[in-house]
Amino acid sequence: MGKIKLIFGEIPDYLKDKSTIITQVMFVSLFALVFINIYSPFNASTWSEMGRIQFFFYSSALILFGMLVIAISKLIFYLMIGKIRFTYLIFGLWHLTEIVLLAVVYLLVDLVLLNSGMELVERFTSLLSITLLVLAIPYSLSWQYLSMKDKRSKLEHLTENTSLEFKEKKMITFRDETEKLRFSIKSADILFVESTDNYVTVHTIENGKVRKIMLRNTMKRLEKELEGTLIQRCHRSFMVNFENIKLVKLISTNLYIYMDSPGEIRIPVSRTYAEHVHEFLNRVSL
Repeated sequence: MGKIKLIFGEIPDYLKDKSTIITQVMFVSLFALVFINIYSPFNASTWSEMGRIQFFFYSSALILFGMLVIAISKLIFYLMIGKIRFTYLIFGLWHLTEIVLLAVVYLLVDLVLLNSGMELVERFTSLLSITLLVLAIPYSLSWQYLSMKDKRSKLEHLTENTSLEFKEKKMITFRDETEKLRFSIKSADILFVESTDNYVTVHTIENGKVRKIMLRNTMKRLEKELEGTLIQRCHRSFMVNFENIKLVKLISTNLYIYMDSPGEIRIPVSRTYAEHVHEFLNRVSL
């Protein structure tokens, strides 16, 4: 029942897009040109006396003529969008008609110009199978690519919307070095981030206990990703969440940040980041 509904369902918008149709015609033309020069259909073996360069120009003219038929078909298809409801069934029949029509065109070319000498039915059957390959393969590849592209676009749109929801809920998203999303945590639950070589450890507080989550990423990249949040760099190896700072204290000549957490957690502030820490504290205190 589901498959029947799919057949009579309307095709997605990306299959009706003007740029998609133009790109598809160009891709089919390129594929057909390569195909005819490698496979040598349409009785092309009888052209061998003319040389490879001359053969290439003749095959290009033949493909161009055939693609003109496809271009006209695509133009009619584009003009009919909005006037009729293109279901998967109609879409499939439309392309099947293209294959048969192109086979008929090449049959006329064969009869008028090439004169292969084969019986009409046999030659048409042969041309139909060749035309099926010329069109079906690039069509299938382009449809798969467009489907993947459309799914990726929808996923990115969904991710953007989800990211907005996370921001509203003050969620912080952490990605690895390949920019793949690994986890998301409430900003208020993050204490500090510590780096070790090519890894970082996110220290969080959960049910009154400190928890550690490791992530393959660099501190430099993470600092850039966390711009605009309350998690700021204070040391070459540390970033602290200013939302969970309990105390900033100068001991001798060294500045330390004490986190509001179970047990004492003291984070050093290096001289390089001391001014930044002071400025950020003043800013969030306003």
